[in-house]
Amino acid sequence: MCYFIFAETSNTINEEVIERNEQSSLYVQNLSNLVEIKDKNLYHISNGHCACDIAVSPHRLIDNVKDVLINIEGNFNFIIIDSEKDDVEPLLEENKDFESFLSKFETVEINFNEFISKYPNQIKFDTLYKIKR
Repeated sequence: MCYFIFAETSNTINEEVIERNEQSSLYVQNLSNLVEIKDKNLYHISNGHCACDIAVSPHRLIDNVKDVLINIEGNFNFIIIDSEKDDVEPLLEENKDFESFLSKFETVEINFNEFISKYPNQIKFDTLYKIKR
């Protein structure tokens, strides 16, 4: 079992933000090419494999995750998935239609400031957060 963090956005995340956070071993990968997703980018936020040590207490790299999220322009979706899969590729291969996959989860609309103040302690797994700026 692993946890996977995804951010889905119509924009791209600046390479400087990605590189800055890699120095602390937080990796942000654009995996849009692995799924069917229309006019959006799907980013996987991880320790290089999964997000278990980031998503579960004691949380690691909180400031780094917040840095990435703060630097996503506009509205975006965020989810931490609790999966039986042990790697992100099999999870995405099984769920190629990513929009359909996301529709299975509870949805919470939240403004960005409220979301960022709740991250990570009050963020629920398997809940799709539709974050509005």
